[in-house]
Amino acid sequence: MYRLTVLFGHPRDPAAFERYYRQSHFVLAGKVKGIKGVSIGRLEALDPGQPTTYYRITSFYFDNREACQAALASPEGQATLADLHIFATGGVTLVANEEEVLIPISLTSA
Repeated sequence: MYRLTVLFGHPRDPAAFERYYRQSHFVLAGKVKGIKGVSIGRLEALDPGQPTTYYRITSFYFDNREACQAALASPEGQATLADLHIFATGGVTLVANEEEVLIPISLTSA
């Protein structure tokens, strides 16, 4: 499994960001072929007194790197990437990685 992660910086207007993100951008991204799954979330600091570096995270899952690259190169992928600059007023960072399957482990010793 290959994951493309989109990290959104803090927008100037969070309400406008959320509205556009859910009503327009996500609809556009949903047209990209080859996506096997999506997860989204608002980030929060583990230390309540500290701000987060990023505002929101979105991860798209693909079968492999090649499928991700093909999706991004497609007309739908290009339109989705171009759309980021319309509403992501806090900036956006894209990173990707090959997901590793881990066997559940116990973090405490018996």
